[in-house]
Amino acid sequence: MDLLTRRALLETDANPHPGLDYLVALSGMLVGSGSASLRLRYVPDRRVLRSESFRRYLDALGGEPFGSIETLAATFLDDANNELVPRWVQVLASAEGQGAPAHAVLLEDRQPGWDNAALLARLRAEV
Repeated sequence: MDLLTRRALLETDANPHPGLDYLVALSGMLVGSGSASLRLRYVPDRRVLRSESFRRYLDALGGEPFGSIETLAATFLDDANNELVPRWVQVLASAEGQGAPAHAVLLEDRQPGWDNAALLARLRAEV
C-alpha cells in the first residue's frame, strides 16, 4: 500500500476542545505475518482521530511487510504526526513471537515549544 493510501485511512475530525490540553489513547492489535500491538497516546491540537478509522488502519497495516518492530513504530509515528499534527504524541509498538523474547519500541514527539509538564507527569512510564 502506498503512503497516501495508508495515511488516508487515519480519518480525523475537528478537535471539539482546541483550547484544552487533554490525552487521547487508542490501542489495538495488528495481525499479519507476525502479530504486534500498537498504542497511540496524543494531546490533540486541531484534529482528533476517529477511533473506528484506527481499527481500519491497523487491519491494513497487518497486511504490510515490516522488517522490524522499530520500522513499524516509526511508520506509525510518521503517519500519526502527518494526519493529526498533535501537540504531543507517543507510540508504543510491541511484539512477542512464539519462543522469541518480548520486544517493544517507544517513540515520542511534540510540537516545538509545547509543554504541559503537569499533564505528562501523570502518564505512567512504559517499556
